[in-house]
Amino acid sequence: APTPAPTRASVWTSPVNDFSSLAVMESAGWVFSWNEATTFVAPGTSTRNACGGVPDSSYCGWMGSHAVGQISLQLSGSGYGTIDFGNSHNYASGKVTLYLNDDVLATAGELEVSHKASFSYKDGDTIRLVEDPAAIIVINSIIIKPEAR
Repeated sequence: APTPAPTRASVWTSPVNDFSSLAVMESAGWVFSWNEATTFVAPGTSTRNACGGVPDSSYCGWMGSHAVGQISLQLSGSGYGTIDFGNSHNYASGKVTLYLNDDVLATAGELEVSHKASFSYKDGDTIRLVEDPAAIIVINSIIIKPEAR
């Protein structure tokens, strides 16, 4: 028997997983709390050296002057998600924290460039990645799986 085609609930690709430019990320719904040269560090630039070990297909950026930067994405519908995020900074007390609304889901410490976390969400929930006090936000991937309607 042929394998049935995947349904929207089981496989869903989205521009939220495209980290090719700041404009692409913003048009997909990502919101950045700051706007400076290191908001989006493009592959092939000298600044990208600070993103050591981060694949070119991943997002890498930070807010300067040890300020707290955050990236957020509001979710629609309901379902499940998995995000692979991290922190490519070598500052011992720096961390990137993943929130769902105001609840901490996971934290990536010093030089932890890949940390996976799964979550369930409902319409209007927001995921946030916060770098504090000195960290470099990495997003390797995010998979959103809406529930079947």
